[in-house]
Amino acid sequence: MYNDVDMVWLADPFPYLQGSHDVYFTDDIAAVKPLNHSHDLPPPGKKGRPYICSCLILLHPTSGAKLVMKKWIEELQSQPWSKAKKSNDQPGFN
Repeated sequence: MYNDVDMVWLADPFPYLQGSHDVYFTDDIAAVKPLNHSHDLPPPGKKGRPYICSCLILLHPTSGAKLVMKKWIEELQSQPWSKAKKSNDQPGFN
């Protein structure tokens, strides 16, 4: 599990991570959801893609999770990185 250093856990997060998914991540738009919420991808936002937040990621050691990380790395490597264009990992993750 990865989470941003500015996150604080007030309760055990694992009851929210139900099912047998390869990767779990947070929806950057939604309010707090109940334990029985849908685990489908959030609906697309204004730019036609879901707003997935890389602030919390839980990966299981599966080929699907490894593929997600491989594609994210490829996306990041294709972005222009410079002082003028301060890219970050979030657009590549979405």
